[in-house]
Amino acid sequence: MRLKRRCSMVVMMAVMLLAAAWPAYPGGRGQGFRPCPYEPYQCPAVGVCKPMTITGKVSRVFTETLQDNMHPGMAMLIDTKDQGQVRVHLGPVWYLERQEFSLTPGQEVQVQGICLDEKGKTRLIAAQVKVGDSVLLLRDTEGRPMWEAWRKR
Repeated sequence: MRLKRRCSMVVMMAVMLLAAAWPAYPGGRGQGFRPCPYEPYQCPAVGVCKPMTITGKVSRVFTETLQDNMHPGMAMLIDTKDQGQVRVHLGPVWYLERQEFSLTPGQEVQVQGICLDEKGKTRLIAAQVKVGDSVLLLRDTEGRPMWEAWRKR
């Protein structure tokens, strides 16, 4: 009886020592796919012009990367009546996959955002996208992305 008790105590102590010495593995902070979850978002747009609203039909939805150190983002081409085809950057794929929306070619959309000229062509960084009665919010009124958790007051 004593031998069993001693053996079980030794085994329990060994398990506790092993558990205390086990290395802690990082990750799993719920930050998605960002390489540095605490690094604030830096808008990649250079030469930003005034706010802009466009209306048209979606001709194509695709992925793109604005800079080499960024994760892939979702974009679309919109055929407008007055400005021709406009390229619209929506946001990172990992964020948009978690939203309840779908964009398909042929849909009538209204996009509000900030525009920039890229090699003589208009490009829009979307703040919100309206499809029918639904609205997809991507950035606040100051242009900060909704997927950035920390906000200044």
